[in-house]
Amino acid sequence: SLHDALPILADQIKKINNRIDFLELQIKSTESNLKSEIHKSEGLILDEVERIHNILNRHMADPKAHSA
Repeated sequence: SLHDALPILADQIKKINNRIDFLELQIKSTESNLKSEIHKSEGLILDEVERIHNILNRHMADPKAHSA
């Protein structure tokens, strides 16, 4: 009967809610990790751009640097 099924349905809903809560935590953790990795990559890229920019500035200041 419907009356007998209600506790079973309530238990199943509780289990589903617990799984959803766990998945939400996993998604938030993954998002945080991805943001952290992106920031690290951006930092490395910007450091390399700055390094190359400094090299180019030195070469522009000394045009004979590569002449034989």
